[in-house]
Amino acid sequence: MGRLFLDTPADMEKRIDRFIEHMRHAEGVFFASNKRGLPSPRDLLWLLFADAVDTQRQMQNVERRMVSRVGSAMPSSRETEGEAFIRERSRLEDGMPQYDTSEVRIVVHQSGADRMVDIMDLLRFVRAGRQGQDALRYKRTFLAHAGGNGAEFCTRVWDKHRVDIMSRQSLHDIKSRVLGQILAGIEQEFGLVRTSRGFRRLTVREIERRRKERKREENRRRREAQENAG
Repeated sequence: MGRLFLDTPADMEKRIDRFIEHMRHAEGVFFASNKRGLPSPRDLLWLLFADAVDTQRQMQNVERRMVSRVGSAMPSSRETEGEAFIRERSRLEDGMPQYDTSEVRIVVHQSGADRMVDIMDLLRFVRAGRQGQDALRYKRTFLAHAGGNGAEFCTRVWDKHRVDIMSRQSLHDIKSRVLGQILAGIEQEFGLVRTSRGFRRLTVREIERRRKERKREENRRRREAQENAG
């Protein structure tokens, strides 16, 4: 499985601690936005990806290149020169000043950039569609959806030649599949237990039980191999 970082055991422990902290951050965002009820792990992970996409938008091209391949799955705007001309003319007709990207420069905080890198790295758990052949399309469309783009834009990200617009159910299915695969990957690789509102570390008893289960599974496979060989 591809990784953005080459983890030593100590680095992995730090990454797990950071991820749990990211989930707490998302929980704070959830309650600050006056949402009703309690957030599920899917809700919190979705908020983290929306935050990561927003952080990526605020970064300059040079800064994006400095965080390695994080932007490789990020869908581009695909705005043509004609569309840019129409947008600019509409701004001028409404009495708005001419758009100048040099006027305002948003500086991304280091904690936000670090969180973005950690969260985007979770996309490596995505293996969606036809033996993984559609994984990149799922990632790009998922990020476009997380960025607040509508069905028309997400459809063009999925397939620029597609005529009919994706339904809300199709976008929801993409979102659910990607989040489900990421959550499963987190549990498997990070050794965390999913709870009703996030993740927690394994207890000593749970670690021992999993060790015994792995040992029983290894013994079973060894016996089957011996029987087949005999």
